[in-house]
Amino acid sequence: MQRSRKALLRQWTAALVSSLSVVVLGTALGWPSPVLLRIKETGKPMTLTSEEISWMVSLLYVGNLASPLPAGYLMDKIGRKSSMLLLAIFPMSSWVIVYFATSAWHLHVARFLAGTWSGTVSTVVPMYLAEISQPEIRGALSTLVQLMTNLGVVAEYLIGPAVSYGTLAIFTGSFPLLFIILFSMMPESPYWLLSKGKTTEASLSLAWLRGYPRREAKTLLELEHKDQMMRTIEDMNTNRSFRDLFETPGNRKGLLIVEVLALVQRMSGISALMAYTSTTLPQRNIGILTVNDCVLVMGGIWVLSVFIATFLVDKLGRKPLLLTSSVGCALAMFTAGLWFYLDAKTGYDVSDWYWTPFACFVIYGIFFCIGLGPIASTVQGEYFPINIKGLASGVTSLVLAGTSFVMNKIYHGIHESYGMYLNYWIFSGASLVGAVFVFFVVIETKGKSFQEIQDKLNRNAKSKYIQAPVDEVESAPI
Repeated sequence: MQRSRKALLRQWTAALVSSLSVVVLGTALGWPSPVLLRIKETGKPMTLTSEEISWMVSLLYVGNLASPLPAGYLMDKIGRKSSMLLLAIFPMSSWVIVYFATSAWHLHVARFLAGTWSGTVSTVVPMYLAEISQPEIRGALSTLVQLMTNLGVVAEYLIGPAVSYGTLAIFTGSFPLLFIILFSMMPESPYWLLSKGKTTEASLSLAWLRGYPRREAKTLLELEHKDQMMRTIEDMNTNRSFRDLFETPGNRKGLLIVEVLALVQRMSGISALMAYTSTTLPQRNIGILTVNDCVLVMGGIWVLSVFIATFLVDKLGRKPLLLTSSVGCALAMFTAGLWFYLDAKTGYDVSDWYWTPFACFVIYGIFFCIGLGPIASTVQGEYFPINIKGLASGVTSLVLAGTSFVMNKIYHGIHESYGMYLNYWIFSGASLVGAVFVFFVVIETKGKSFQEIQDKLNRNAKSKYIQAPVDEVESAPI
Protein backbone atom coordinates (compact mmCIF):
# COMPACT_ATOMS: atom_id res chain seq x y z
CA MET A 1 0.00 0.00 0.00
CA GLN A 2 1.39 3.44 -0.92
CA ARG A 3 2.44 5.54 2.05
CA SER A 4 -0.04 8.34 1.27
CA ARG A 5 -2.92 5.88 1.09
CA LYS A 6 -1.84 4.21 4.30
CA ALA A 7 -1.64 7.62 5.99
CA LEU A 8 -5.16 8.55 4.90
CA LEU A 9 -6.52 5.17 5.99
CA ARG A 10 -4.93 5.48 9.42
CA GLN A 11 -6.11 9.06 9.93
CA TRP A 12 -9.65 8.11 8.95
CA THR A 13 -9.49 5.10 11.29
CA ALA A 14 -8.36 7.21 14.25
CA ALA A 15 -10.95 9.84 13.43
CA LEU A 16 -13.81 7.35 13.14
CA VAL A 17 -12.89 5.59 16.37
CA SER A 18 -12.51 8.85 18.30
CA SER A 19 -15.84 9.98 16.87
CA LEU A 20 -17.58 7.06 18.54
CA SER A 21 -17.51 9.39 21.53
CA VAL A 22 -19.85 11.64 19.57
CA VAL A 23 -22.19 8.71 18.87
CA VAL A 24 -22.47 8.44 22.65
CA LEU A 25 -23.46 12.10 22.73
CA GLY A 26 -25.94 11.61 19.90
CA THR A 27 -27.72 8.81 21.75
CA ALA A 28 -28.22 11.13 24.72
CA LEU A 29 -29.63 13.81 22.43
CA GLY A 30 -31.99 11.44 20.64
CA TRP A 31 -33.12 9.38 23.64
CA PRO A 32 -35.91 11.73 24.84
CA SER A 33 -37.83 11.64 21.55
CA PRO A 34 -38.98 7.97 21.59
CA VAL A 35 -39.02 7.74 25.40
CA LEU A 36 -41.17 10.81 26.01
CA LEU A 37 -43.74 9.59 23.49
CA ARG A 38 -43.89 6.21 25.25
CA ILE A 39 -44.15 7.76 28.72
CA LYS A 40 -46.90 10.06 27.47
CA GLU A 41 -48.87 7.12 26.08
CA THR A 42 -48.31 4.53 28.85
CA GLY A 43 -47.21 6.40 31.99
CA LYS A 44 -44.41 3.84 32.44
CA PRO A 45 -41.95 3.52 34.07
CA MET A 46 -43.04 6.88 35.54
CA THR A 47 -45.22 9.87 34.79
CA LEU A 48 -43.68 13.25 34.04
CA THR A 49 -45.19 16.74 34.12
CA SER A 50 -44.44 19.29 31.42
CA GLU A 51 -42.04 21.06 33.79
CA GLU A 52 -40.27 17.81 34.68
CA ILE A 53 -39.91 17.00 30.99
CA SER A 54 -38.38 20.39 30.20
CA TRP A 55 -35.89 19.99 33.05
CA MET A 56 -35.10 16.41 32.08
CA VAL A 57 -34.24 17.48 28.54
CA SER A 58 -32.45 20.68 29.55
CA LEU A 59 -30.31 19.29 32.37
CA LEU A 60 -28.16 17.63 29.73
CA TYR A 61 -26.94 21.13 28.92
CA VAL A 62 -26.45 22.08 32.55
CA GLY A 63 -24.02 19.17 32.79
CA ASN A 64 -22.53 20.39 29.54
CA LEU A 65 -21.96 23.80 31.11
CA ALA A 66 -20.10 22.24 34.04
CA SER A 67 -17.54 20.24 32.08
CA PRO A 68 -15.86 22.16 29.20
CA LEU A 69 -13.33 24.12 31.23
CA PRO A 70 -12.32 21.14 33.43
CA ALA A 71 -12.15 19.00 30.29
CA GLY A 72 -10.00 21.64 28.57
CA TYR A 73 -7.65 21.67 31.55
CA LEU A 74 -7.57 17.88 31.73
CA MET A 75 -6.87 17.39 28.03
CA ASP A 76 -3.84 19.67 28.34
CA LYS A 77 -2.74 17.98 31.57
CA ILE A 78 -3.04 14.26 30.74
CA GLY A 79 -3.70 14.30 26.99
CA ARG A 80 -6.60 14.31 24.53
CA LYS A 81 -6.86 10.52 24.45
CA SER A 82 -6.43 9.88 28.18
CA SER A 83 -8.92 12.55 29.19
CA MET A 84 -11.65 11.08 26.99
CA LEU A 85 -11.00 7.54 28.21
CA LEU A 86 -11.09 8.68 31.84
CA LEU A 87 -14.24 10.79 31.53
CA ALA A 88 -16.16 8.07 29.66
CA ILE A 89 -17.23 6.85 33.10
CA PHE A 90 -19.85 9.61 33.16
CA PRO A 91 -22.00 8.46 30.22
CA MET A 92 -21.71 4.85 31.39
CA SER A 93 -22.95 5.88 34.84
CA SER A 94 -25.81 7.91 33.37
CA TRP A 95 -27.26 4.91 31.53
CA VAL A 96 -27.03 2.74 34.63
CA ILE A 97 -29.13 5.34 36.46
CA VAL A 98 -31.60 5.54 33.56
CA TYR A 99 -32.04 1.78 33.68
CA PHE A 100 -32.96 1.79 37.37
CA ALA A 101 -34.86 5.11 37.34
CA THR A 102 -38.31 5.21 38.97
CA SER A 103 -38.82 8.98 39.33
CA ALA A 104 -38.10 12.23 37.55
CA TRP A 105 -35.14 13.17 39.74
CA HIS A 106 -33.35 9.95 38.78
CA LEU A 107 -33.60 11.01 35.15
CA HIS A 108 -32.47 14.52 36.06
CA VAL A 109 -29.27 13.17 37.63
CA ALA A 110 -28.66 10.84 34.70
CA ARG A 111 -29.12 13.62 32.16
CA PHE A 112 -26.74 15.88 34.06
CA LEU A 113 -24.06 13.15 33.96
CA ALA A 114 -24.67 12.61 30.25
CA GLY A 115 -24.26 16.35 29.80
CA THR A 116 -20.79 16.30 31.32
CA TRP A 117 -19.81 13.95 28.50
CA SER A 118 -21.36 16.33 26.00
CA GLY A 119 -19.12 19.12 27.27
CA THR A 120 -16.10 16.83 27.17
CA VAL A 121 -16.73 15.73 23.60
CA SER A 122 -17.45 19.27 22.38
CA THR A 123 -14.16 20.43 23.90
CA VAL A 124 -11.75 17.61 23.13
CA VAL A 125 -12.85 15.87 19.92
CA PRO A 126 -12.53 18.85 17.52
CA MET A 127 -9.01 19.41 18.86
CA TYR A 128 -8.03 15.76 18.48
CA LEU A 129 -9.40 15.54 14.93
CA ALA A 130 -7.64 18.74 13.87
CA GLU A 131 -4.33 17.65 15.39
CA ILE A 132 -4.11 14.19 13.83
CA SER A 133 -5.14 15.17 10.30
CA GLN A 134 -3.42 16.59 7.25
CA PRO A 135 -4.72 19.96 5.92
CA GLU A 136 -6.19 18.45 2.75
CA ILE A 137 -8.55 16.17 4.71
CA ARG A 138 -8.91 18.13 7.95
CA GLY A 139 -12.27 19.58 6.91
CA ALA A 140 -13.66 16.20 5.88
CA LEU A 141 -12.55 14.54 9.12
CA SER A 142 -14.07 17.30 11.20
CA THR A 143 -17.50 16.67 9.66
CA LEU A 144 -17.46 13.35 11.49
CA VAL A 145 -18.59 15.19 14.63
CA GLN A 146 -21.96 16.00 13.06
CA LEU A 147 -22.21 12.69 11.20
CA MET A 148 -21.63 10.61 14.32
CA THR A 149 -23.96 12.79 16.37
CA ASN A 150 -26.70 12.13 13.85
CA LEU A 151 -25.93 8.41 13.82
CA GLY A 152 -26.37 8.31 17.59
CA VAL A 153 -29.66 10.19 17.35
CA VAL A 154 -30.93 7.89 14.60
CA ALA A 155 -29.94 4.81 16.61
CA GLU A 156 -32.30 5.99 19.35
CA TYR A 157 -35.05 6.80 16.85
CA LEU A 158 -34.69 3.34 15.29
CA ILE A 159 -34.32 1.15 18.37
CA GLY A 160 -36.31 3.18 20.90
CA PRO A 161 -39.84 2.48 19.64
CA ALA A 162 -39.08 -1.23 19.12
CA VAL A 163 -37.72 -2.19 22.55
CA SER A 164 -38.59 -1.70 26.18
CA TYR A 165 -37.40 1.22 28.27
CA GLY A 166 -34.83 -0.95 30.08
CA THR A 167 -33.55 -2.63 26.93
CA LEU A 168 -33.01 0.77 25.33
CA ALA A 169 -30.92 1.84 28.32
CA ILE A 170 -28.76 -1.30 28.03
CA PHE A 171 -28.37 -0.84 24.27
CA THR A 172 -27.38 2.80 24.64
CA GLY A 173 -25.05 2.13 27.56
CA SER A 174 -23.01 -0.25 25.42
CA PHE A 175 -21.69 2.58 23.25
CA PRO A 176 -19.43 4.15 25.91
CA LEU A 177 -17.94 0.71 26.59
CA LEU A 178 -17.31 0.14 22.87
CA PHE A 179 -15.67 3.55 22.63
CA ILE A 180 -13.32 2.83 25.55
CA ILE A 181 -12.21 -0.50 24.08
CA LEU A 182 -11.52 0.80 20.57
CA PHE A 183 -10.15 4.23 21.36
CA SER A 184 -7.59 2.79 23.76
CA MET A 185 -5.88 1.35 20.65
CA MET A 186 -5.55 4.73 18.89
CA PRO A 187 -2.55 7.11 19.12
CA GLU A 188 -2.36 10.20 21.30
CA SER A 189 -2.19 13.60 19.60
CA PRO A 190 1.39 14.40 18.49
CA TYR A 191 0.70 18.01 19.50
CA TRP A 192 0.16 17.13 23.13
CA LEU A 193 3.03 14.66 23.27
CA LEU A 194 5.42 17.30 21.98
CA SER A 195 4.14 19.84 24.49
CA LYS A 196 5.15 17.45 27.30
CA GLY A 197 8.55 16.76 25.79
CA LYS A 198 7.64 13.16 24.98
CA THR A 199 9.68 13.11 21.78
CA THR A 200 9.78 9.36 21.29
CA GLU A 201 6.04 8.91 21.80
CA ALA A 202 5.31 11.90 19.56
CA SER A 203 7.48 10.52 16.75
CA LEU A 204 5.79 7.12 16.97
CA SER A 205 2.33 8.69 16.95
CA LEU A 206 3.15 10.90 13.99
CA ALA A 207 4.81 8.07 12.08
CA TRP A 208 1.75 5.86 12.54
CA LEU A 209 -0.60 8.62 11.40
CA ARG A 210 1.56 9.37 8.35
CA GLY A 211 2.07 5.76 7.33
CA TYR A 212 5.76 5.45 8.23
CA PRO A 213 7.32 2.36 9.82
CA ARG A 214 8.34 2.60 13.47
CA ARG A 215 12.04 2.36 12.65
CA GLU A 216 11.86 5.68 10.77
CA ALA A 217 9.85 7.51 13.43
CA LYS A 218 12.73 9.09 15.32
CA THR A 219 14.47 10.28 12.18
CA LEU A 220 11.22 11.64 10.81
CA LEU A 221 10.58 13.94 13.74
CA GLU A 222 13.92 14.65 15.41
CA LEU A 223 16.33 15.07 12.52
CA GLU A 224 14.29 16.60 9.74
CA HIS A 225 11.99 18.72 11.92
CA LYS A 226 13.89 19.33 15.11
CA ASP A 227 13.73 23.14 14.94
CA GLN A 228 10.00 23.20 14.32
CA MET A 229 9.48 20.65 17.08
CA MET A 230 11.34 22.73 19.66
CA ARG A 231 9.47 25.91 18.75
CA THR A 232 6.19 24.05 19.03
CA ILE A 233 7.05 22.75 22.50
CA GLU A 234 7.95 26.28 23.62
CA ASP A 235 4.72 27.73 22.25
CA MET A 236 2.45 25.04 23.64
CA ASN A 237 3.96 25.40 27.11
CA THR A 238 3.35 29.16 27.18
CA ASN A 239 1.15 30.05 30.14
CA ARG A 240 -2.45 30.66 29.12
CA SER A 241 -5.09 32.95 30.53
CA PHE A 242 -8.40 34.36 29.38
CA ARG A 243 -6.51 37.52 28.43
CA ASP A 244 -4.70 35.52 25.74
CA LEU A 245 -7.99 35.01 23.92
CA PHE A 246 -8.08 38.77 23.27
CA GLU A 247 -4.35 39.46 22.98
CA THR A 248 -4.05 39.76 19.21
CA PRO A 249 -6.44 40.87 16.45
CA GLY A 250 -6.38 37.31 15.12
CA ASN A 251 -7.38 35.81 18.47
CA ARG A 252 -10.20 38.31 18.89
CA LYS A 253 -11.55 37.76 15.39
CA GLY A 254 -11.23 33.99 15.68
CA LEU A 255 -13.06 34.01 18.99
CA LEU A 256 -15.83 36.22 17.60
CA ILE A 257 -16.37 33.99 14.56
CA VAL A 258 -16.34 30.70 16.46
CA GLU A 259 -18.65 31.89 19.26
CA VAL A 260 -21.17 33.53 16.92
CA LEU A 261 -21.29 30.36 14.81
CA ALA A 262 -21.81 28.34 17.99
CA LEU A 263 -24.71 30.61 19.00
CA VAL A 264 -26.30 30.44 15.56
CA GLN A 265 -25.86 26.67 15.37
CA ARG A 266 -27.87 26.06 18.54
CA MET A 267 -30.33 28.96 18.16
CA SER A 268 -31.27 27.61 14.73
CA GLY A 269 -33.25 24.92 16.59
CA ILE A 270 -31.29 21.70 16.27
CA SER A 271 -31.34 20.76 19.97
CA ALA A 272 -35.09 21.26 20.29
CA LEU A 273 -35.81 19.28 17.13
CA MET A 274 -33.73 16.33 18.31
CA ALA A 275 -35.51 16.21 21.66
CA TYR A 276 -39.09 17.21 20.87
CA THR A 277 -39.84 16.22 17.27
CA SER A 278 -42.02 13.23 18.14
CA THR A 279 -44.23 15.38 20.40
CA THR A 280 -44.22 18.43 18.09
CA LEU A 281 -45.33 16.83 14.82
CA PRO A 282 -49.09 16.59 14.25
CA GLN A 283 -50.19 13.27 15.75
CA ARG A 284 -51.43 11.64 12.55
CA ASN A 285 -49.90 9.38 9.95
CA ILE A 286 -48.33 10.74 6.79
CA GLY A 287 -49.33 8.08 4.31
CA ILE A 288 -48.08 4.83 5.84
CA LEU A 289 -45.66 6.64 8.13
CA THR A 290 -46.48 6.93 11.83
CA VAL A 291 -45.02 9.77 13.91
CA ASN A 292 -42.15 7.49 15.00
CA ASP A 293 -41.56 6.51 11.38
CA CYS A 294 -41.42 10.19 10.39
CA VAL A 295 -38.86 10.89 13.09
CA LEU A 296 -36.75 7.95 11.91
CA VAL A 297 -36.94 8.99 8.26
CA MET A 298 -35.99 12.52 9.22
CA GLY A 299 -32.97 11.30 11.19
CA GLY A 300 -31.85 9.04 8.38
CA ILE A 301 -31.98 11.87 5.86
CA TRP A 302 -29.96 14.03 8.26
CA VAL A 303 -27.25 11.37 8.46
CA LEU A 304 -27.00 11.09 4.68
CA SER A 305 -26.88 14.88 4.38
CA VAL A 306 -23.66 15.08 6.37
CA PHE A 307 -21.91 13.13 3.61
CA ILE A 308 -22.58 16.09 1.32
CA ALA A 309 -20.53 18.28 3.63
CA THR A 310 -17.85 15.59 3.98
CA PHE A 311 -17.27 15.54 0.24
CA LEU A 312 -17.69 19.28 -0.40
CA VAL A 313 -16.08 20.99 2.58
CA ASP A 314 -12.52 20.62 1.23
CA LYS A 315 -13.64 21.32 -2.36
CA LEU A 316 -16.06 24.26 -2.16
CA GLY A 317 -14.79 25.57 1.16
CA ARG A 318 -16.31 26.38 4.54
CA LYS A 319 -17.85 29.77 3.78
CA PRO A 320 -20.09 28.86 0.80
CA LEU A 321 -21.50 25.86 2.67
CA LEU A 322 -22.10 27.90 5.83
CA LEU A 323 -23.91 30.61 3.87
CA THR A 324 -26.09 28.13 1.96
CA SER A 325 -26.84 26.26 5.16
CA SER A 326 -27.88 29.37 7.10
CA VAL A 327 -30.24 30.62 4.38
CA GLY A 328 -31.80 27.19 3.92
CA CYS A 329 -32.35 26.72 7.66
CA ALA A 330 -33.94 30.17 7.91
CA LEU A 331 -36.42 29.46 5.11
CA ALA A 332 -37.34 26.01 6.43
CA MET A 333 -37.94 27.21 10.01
CA PHE A 334 -39.93 30.24 8.85
CA THR A 335 -42.22 27.99 6.81
CA ALA A 336 -42.72 25.62 9.75
CA GLY A 337 -43.55 28.57 12.00
CA LEU A 338 -45.99 29.90 9.43
CA TRP A 339 -47.87 26.57 9.43
CA PHE A 340 -48.09 26.53 13.24
CA TYR A 341 -49.24 30.17 13.21
CA LEU A 342 -51.97 29.57 10.64
CA ASP A 343 -53.09 26.45 12.51
CA ALA A 344 -53.30 28.06 15.96
CA LYS A 345 -53.91 31.77 15.44
CA THR A 346 -56.15 32.04 12.37
CA GLY A 347 -59.26 30.45 11.03
CA TYR A 348 -57.43 29.19 8.00
CA ASP A 349 -57.75 25.41 7.63
CA VAL A 350 -54.30 23.89 7.19
CA SER A 351 -55.31 20.34 8.05
CA ASP A 352 -54.76 19.24 4.46
CA TRP A 353 -51.21 20.50 4.79
CA TYR A 354 -50.50 18.55 7.99
CA TRP A 355 -47.30 17.15 6.46
CA THR A 356 -45.75 20.63 6.22
CA PRO A 357 -43.89 20.59 9.60
CA PHE A 358 -42.36 17.21 8.78
CA ALA A 359 -41.23 18.41 5.34
CA CYS A 360 -39.77 21.58 6.88
CA PHE A 361 -37.90 19.60 9.55
CA VAL A 362 -36.40 17.35 6.86
CA ILE A 363 -35.35 20.32 4.72
CA TYR A 364 -33.96 22.12 7.76
CA GLY A 365 -31.93 19.03 8.67
CA ILE A 366 -30.45 18.75 5.18
CA PHE A 367 -29.30 22.37 5.18
CA PHE A 368 -28.09 22.20 8.79
CA CYS A 369 -26.01 19.10 8.10
CA ILE A 370 -24.17 20.60 5.13
CA GLY A 371 -22.97 23.66 7.01
CA LEU A 372 -24.03 24.93 10.43
CA GLY A 373 -23.74 21.50 12.02
CA PRO A 374 -20.35 20.12 10.93
CA ILE A 375 -18.49 23.25 9.87
CA ALA A 376 -19.06 25.14 13.12
CA SER A 377 -17.09 22.31 14.74
CA THR A 378 -14.49 22.40 11.95
CA VAL A 379 -13.56 26.04 12.50
CA GLN A 380 -13.42 25.48 16.26
CA GLY A 381 -10.37 23.29 15.65
CA GLU A 382 -8.81 25.62 13.07
CA TYR A 383 -9.07 29.23 14.23
CA PHE A 384 -6.94 29.28 17.38
CA PRO A 385 -3.17 29.14 18.00
CA ILE A 386 -1.79 26.06 19.67
CA ASN A 387 -1.29 27.44 23.16
CA ILE A 388 -4.89 28.64 23.63
CA LYS A 389 -6.77 25.92 21.77
CA GLY A 390 -7.85 24.11 24.92
CA LEU A 391 -9.09 27.29 26.60
CA ALA A 392 -10.89 28.51 23.47
CA SER A 393 -12.48 25.11 22.96
CA GLY A 394 -13.73 25.15 26.55
CA VAL A 395 -15.28 28.58 26.11
CA THR A 396 -16.95 27.46 22.87
CA SER A 397 -18.41 24.41 24.56
CA LEU A 398 -19.83 26.66 27.30
CA VAL A 399 -21.51 28.81 24.66
CA LEU A 400 -22.94 25.72 22.94
CA ALA A 401 -24.19 24.28 26.21
CA GLY A 402 -25.66 27.52 27.52
CA THR A 403 -27.48 28.27 24.29
CA SER A 404 -28.85 24.73 24.04
CA PHE A 405 -30.06 24.85 27.64
CA VAL A 406 -31.90 28.12 27.11
CA MET A 407 -33.47 27.08 23.79
CA ASN A 408 -34.69 23.74 25.17
CA LYS A 409 -35.88 25.17 28.47
CA ILE A 410 -38.00 27.91 26.89
CA TYR A 411 -39.43 25.69 24.14
CA HIS A 412 -42.44 24.45 26.13
CA GLY A 413 -42.94 27.81 27.83
CA ILE A 414 -43.10 29.68 24.54
CA HIS A 415 -45.46 27.06 23.16
CA GLU A 416 -47.86 27.35 26.09
CA SER A 417 -47.68 31.15 26.44
CA TYR A 418 -47.54 32.34 22.84
CA GLY A 419 -47.77 29.40 20.46
CA MET A 420 -45.47 26.89 18.83
CA TYR A 421 -44.99 29.16 15.83
CA LEU A 422 -42.86 31.63 17.81
CA ASN A 423 -40.22 28.97 18.55
CA TYR A 424 -39.70 28.38 14.86
CA TRP A 425 -39.64 32.04 13.92
CA ILE A 426 -36.93 32.55 16.55
CA PHE A 427 -35.00 29.68 14.95
CA SER A 428 -35.49 31.27 11.52
CA GLY A 429 -34.36 34.70 12.68
CA ALA A 430 -31.20 33.29 14.26
CA SER A 431 -30.33 31.43 11.05
CA LEU A 432 -30.85 34.58 9.00
CA VAL A 433 -28.55 36.56 11.29
CA GLY A 434 -26.03 33.76 10.85
CA ALA A 435 -26.17 34.09 7.06
CA VAL A 436 -25.41 37.82 7.25
CA PHE A 437 -22.54 37.19 9.69
CA VAL A 438 -21.01 34.47 7.51
CA PHE A 439 -21.17 36.67 4.42
CA PHE A 440 -19.45 39.66 6.01
CA VAL A 441 -17.17 38.26 8.73
CA VAL A 442 -16.23 34.58 8.35
CA ILE A 443 -12.93 33.83 6.58
CA GLU A 444 -12.20 30.85 4.34
CA THR A 445 -9.80 28.21 5.71
CA LYS A 446 -10.00 25.54 3.03
CA GLY A 447 -6.63 23.90 2.39
CA LYS A 448 -4.75 26.27 4.69
CA SER A 449 -2.28 25.29 7.39
CA PHE A 450 -2.85 26.50 10.93
CA GLN A 451 -0.14 29.14 10.44
CA GLU A 452 -1.76 30.45 7.26
CA ILE A 453 -5.09 30.72 9.05
CA GLN A 454 -3.47 32.73 11.85
CA ASP A 455 -1.82 35.03 9.30
CA LYS A 456 -5.15 35.60 7.60
CA LEU A 457 -6.94 36.29 10.88
CA ASN A 458 -4.23 38.81 11.76
CA ARG A 459 -4.60 40.45 8.33
CA ASN A 460 -1.30 38.99 7.17
CA ALA A 461 0.61 40.60 10.04
CA LYS A 462 3.56 38.60 11.29
CA SER A 463 2.19 36.07 13.74
CA LYS A 464 4.00 35.05 16.91
CA TYR A 465 2.46 31.61 16.70
CA ILE A 466 4.24 28.84 14.85
CA GLN A 467 2.92 26.14 12.61
CA ALA A 468 2.15 22.81 14.18
CA PRO A 469 4.58 19.95 13.50
CA VAL A 470 1.79 17.91 11.97
CA ASP A 471 1.47 20.47 9.20
CA GLU A 472 5.24 20.89 8.83
CA VAL A 473 5.62 17.17 8.31
CA GLU A 474 2.80 17.16 5.80
CA SER A 475 4.49 19.69 3.52
CA ALA A 476 8.06 18.51 3.91
CA PRO A 477 9.78 16.36 1.27
CA ILE A 478 10.05 13.15 3.25
